[in-house]
Amino acid sequence: MTILEALQAMLEYENDNLLAKALTDNGATSTATYTSADERAVDLAAADIYLVLCSHPEFREGSKYVNYAKGALMSLARELMRKHGVLPTTIGAPVDSSYQKIW
Repeated sequence: MTILEALQAMLEYENDNLLAKALTDNGATSTATYTSADERAVDLAAADIYLVLCSHPEFREGSKYVNYAKGALMSLARELMRKHGVLPTTIGAPVDSSYQKIW
């Protein structure tokens, strides 16, 4: 499986350009074969995607309706960032300064 496919498996969301950008922004190549060493990049790319989806408005067209649970997506993003030390788990805990995104 490629790194892009690993990310798609986590998200069940399809927008290859957005997913590839999130992977590239987190230091991964979407076409490379996924290994456990890529877990951090894939998790942080997923967190980025969750945050992007929070900004999507609800969508209705005929019988199709899409609305993302923004609170749940924010929680998922925070948990993935905490898992990799990007956000502190407790007040005063150190944060991974190599992650350059500013939220």
